[in-house]
Amino acid sequence: MKNNPNPRNKKKIAFLFLDEIHHLFHFISIAIELSKTNRVHILTYKGVDDLLYKSLGDLKGDKLVVEELPTFPFRSFTDKLKNRKLPRKGFWLKRNLNYLLNEFNAVVFTDYFHRYLLEARKNNSPKLLKFSHGTPGRAYAFNENLQDFDFQLLIGNYQYKQYKKLGILGKNYAITGYSKFDAVKHCPKRQIFKNKRTTVLYNPHFDPDFSSWQDEGLNILEFFYKQDTYNLIFAPHLHLFQKKKGGESKKVISEKYFSSDNIHIDLGSVASVNMTHVHNADIYMGDVSSQIYEFITTPRPCLFLNTKNFNYKKDISFRFWQCGPVIENSNNLKENLELAQRSFPDYKNIQQEITAQNYYTEEGSTPSERGAKAINKYLKKAGS
Repeated sequence: MKNNPNPRNKKKIAFLFLDEIHHLFHFISIAIELSKTNRVHILTYKGVDDLLYKSLGDLKGDKLVVEELPTFPFRSFTDKLKNRKLPRKGFWLKRNLNYLLNEFNAVVFTDYFHRYLLEARKNNSPKLLKFSHGTPGRAYAFNENLQDFDFQLLIGNYQYKQYKKLGILGKNYAITGYSKFDAVKHCPKRQIFKNKRTTVLYNPHFDPDFSSWQDEGLNILEFFYKQDTYNLIFAPHLHLFQKKKGGESKKVISEKYFSSDNIHIDLGSVASVNMTHVHNADIYMGDVSSQIYEFITTPRPCLFLNTKNFNYKKDISFRFWQCGPVIENSNNLKENLELAQRSFPDYKNIQQEITAQNYYTEEGSTPSERGAKAINKYLKKAGS
């Protein structure tokens, strides 16, 4: 049946969730806000992670409809053979293409698997909306495919200026803030360590071309294992130890690190994506993960590993390395951790300036409320 919006102009909006859990908190609170005035569905895969339903319960998203839609039977069979939890997005999208085309005024993406829908739609319907799934950091965040979308939801002025500079800012956009901050407020506070030691968060990226893990990761774990001054939270990007992404094997991590009283290892739990570790750490240590931007919303010492010897000082892709000292290896980690703490006053103002550039704020409303309002305004204007 074709979509037929009711006389009050309620729109039918689909949020696509075919990714790992780190995408969820970037759209769920806006979806809930939109459901107060529209018919909102989260379209996902069979056997979706329970975190989706738990989060909807915690955030009172009872008006949202969740649909676990199948992929093609043969693809489902081969996915099981290959132990793939997530469906291949292109096949899933083709399998459900007619439903998306005929039933929805707008479809929201947090990644770039929109091509089939873009090419199949007629009269620019449904509208394609793009959310970020993190704070723009590396060049990956500035993708030329952004021009395909009818509406872009931006989190701050830095993102807007970079999109404009690179020619990827769409005709329709709104700067509304970082809705993830709204989404994770419901998450319970958790204390990782019971002692009073300074806690370091080591958060390497998954991409081997940028990550410090392959070069220094095990050396870093060994350093923290042998000393008694610091705690370590080792919480890499959850793709690092996934076969199809970072490709690293968990077997390289000795059991002694998992059982150490001062080391907490998290290779992809909910706590690794809901800012639990960010809140528990006193020092951030990493390479190119945009998680650093969440960390410095409360300014604290940072230390960055340039193990690939990048010429980074004039490269905007390494903007986050303005937030603390940059080192090439872990050879003098004790001294460099002390340096990060001692030199923090030199970086505090920079961290505050970057946060202000990254995240739009406004008194009297939340990012999720502003995001939902902007989407409603756009869809009304577009006549979708």
